[in-house]
Amino acid sequence: MSKEPNWALPLAWLAELDSCPYPGALEDAFGDRYLCCHNPVFARVRRSVIELDYRFSSDDTPMWRDYQAFGLTTLHRILSSGIIPYLDTRNAITRLLESNPKIALTPSFLLGNLKPNYVFHESAHCVANSVLRRMKPDLDAIAPREGERLVLEAVLAESFANTVETLGSLVRTLPLSDTLFYSLNSYMAPKEKTTIRLEEVAAGTGEYLRFALLFLGSFEANLATAGPEDATRERIALAANCDAGAAQAVRIVTDAAFHLNAGFRENTTPMYFDLLGYRSEYSSLTQTGWLNPPDNRRFIRNLIAQFFDAAIGSSAASAETLRR
Repeated sequence: MSKEPNWALPLAWLAELDSCPYPGALEDAFGDRYLCCHNPVFARVRRSVIELDYRFSSDDTPMWRDYQAFGLTTLHRILSSGIIPYLDTRNAITRLLESNPKIALTPSFLLGNLKPNYVFHESAHCVANSVLRRMKPDLDAIAPREGERLVLEAVLAESFANTVETLGSLVRTLPLSDTLFYSLNSYMAPKEKTTIRLEEVAAGTGEYLRFALLFLGSFEANLATAGPEDATRERIALAANCDAGAAQAVRIVTDAAFHLNAGFRENTTPMYFDLLGYRSEYSSLTQTGWLNPPDNRRFIRNLIAQFFDAAIGSSAASAETLRR
């Protein structure tokens, strides 16, 4: 939020903005109702994960404690239990206002001191897992070995989560409150330059192709430790079935996708697969140029269509264009 004004904001005003009712919104996660009401990507993923029968809990359970202490190690338990843990941050705000109704705080103070929630990111993983389960026969065909398939699924799911969080960060209904609430409920903070460039891409190519390029760029970024090379962009353009006129869009979106935290790509991801016992399978995947084989490209185009529907809306016409 470095480019946003950092004057003190009345906390009561922010709380009022976050009081809008919305089906499935979490009343005790500060900013969640606001984002469900005003951020279409956030709201669509919420509807999708609820339709899949996942539920949310701030109850003090062993998994909830493990998630707060060492969240990366609990993803498999979230998927198997159908429960997404989160922190009750709204009631802390309510109690603070009860003791000091006129309190005003700067955005930087709130972001630096109020614990964030990552329900959006975890929900995206749950949605991705469900979509991938529906495509299991196709997955088995292109990744017949169990370890290879599990690593591929994990990278595809993480890439979907990266994509929807990036797209959610572009929404600017009320820029100051959008940025504040989104930063308290997502791993990705809105960036003005990225917003402008990705909106320009959508205006020129359409939302579906932007989504496809961002997902493919995120997939490549999750397998890389350095910035994108020409060969990376060529793989992405081929997988997205782009014509020569889309070269600039490919470059812009790929560069945005590669803004994924370098430390996460270099350290967290490899260590995560170490924990699962699949470090060698992950290392192999990073070296294959996975998007090159035509069968893999056909698979990922079908996957993108289903992911787009879960995060944005109906994609039949655009998906058919991508498949040709």
